[in-house]
Amino acid sequence: MRPAALLLVTLMSAILSCTGSATSGNRDAQIIIAGEFPLERNGGVGGNDASRAVEIALADHPTIGGYRLVYEPLDDSLAGFQSRDKALQNAKIMIRESRILGVVGPWDSRNAMAVVPITGQANVVMLSPSTTADCLTAKPKACLAGAETAKNYFRIAAPDSVGARAEAGIAVHKLGLTKFAVITDDEPYGTSIGDAFTSEVTTLGGAVVVRESYTQTDQSYDPLLRKARSAGAEAVFVGGFSQNGACRIRAAMTGVFPADIYFFSGDGIVDRDCLMDAGAAADDRMVAAVSARQPSTVPAVLRRLPYSASDDAYVFAAYDCAEILVAAIDHAIKQNGGKVPRREQVLAAVAATRDYKGLTGTFSFDANGDATKPAVSLYHARNGAWTFWQNA
Repeated sequence: MRPAALLLVTLMSAILSCTGSATSGNRDAQIIIAGEFPLERNGGVGGNDASRAVEIALADHPTIGGYRLVYEPLDDSLAGFQSRDKALQNAKIMIRESRILGVVGPWDSRNAMAVVPITGQANVVMLSPSTTADCLTAKPKACLAGAETAKNYFRIAAPDSVGARAEAGIAVHKLGLTKFAVITDDEPYGTSIGDAFTSEVTTLGGAVVVRESYTQTDQSYDPLLRKARSAGAEAVFVGGFSQNGACRIRAAMTGVFPADIYFFSGDGIVDRDCLMDAGAAADDRMVAAVSARQPSTVPAVLRRLPYSASDDAYVFAAYDCAEILVAAIDHAIKQNGGKVPRREQVLAAVAATRDYKGLTGTFSFDANGDATKPAVSLYHARNGAWTFWQNA
């Protein structure tokens, strides 16, 4: 790994050269991999940690095929929150700067919906560790702004529905639960994971005894939860984001259900706000699915990263995405006779990735850009933090 000071100079030179304020060496001798992350931390956002993981991965490859490799982190946050406008500005940079041959990101599904169709026009390949919305790769790709296809988008993260189904499998097969209450908000994310959980539970021989909805403005969840208890629910699955009140439902379960009842949800609750809303009920029976696998071993250089526990798996997945891009660019250079490849050639090389062994799994991609063997891990609340529980 290169010394931090030298790496900082390299990063600054790349950023300045993109704006035309400065140049660094021979333009044709430089290849850039960009990152699309929220770099201003708020709550549980781990984009900074993921960006550092990409930086570490690329530091092990100072050159590719004789060309200097540079990392350019692009920030899509504003005042600590992810910003669609910032993401769109970054997309313009990616298109304009011809040396950018690949991007690790986006970090957030909502920004991906806006950015991917734009970068796709210039064949800028985007490989995401953490975007999980099913519709990004569904046929047709219903949530992409103004586009039905996105041949430039790939992800190693599992779609949200896969995570919900994995939780159902753990709940039925490992925990022996058979009766569930499924409660969802009125947004597509919550509804879709609620549907997937319900479908898988039914397939596995269990039953959803109550299926209800809630809103973030509800003053009390007591009637809804008492209905679930009366129906014999042994566990509760809540589909929704923490900012929409999902974890207040966990807190409201106290006094209605036994203290040892399980509460399941997706990665939309894996943040500090959820832990605060759940209060004393934020315990190891509050479980969330994260769409990346926790590696069995972590390289020493990554163990020194001050990452937050709630984002471990996605941070390691970002490292894998960087390594996959490096391998694809290297292959494209060779296929192009040693010359800097066109973006279309890099895109084709990523699409052709087969059985790439990374920290978080072994990856190939299907025709829609999804990993053929997506990974899921389960986290639970413990000692005031989200903590890895088990891979699913």
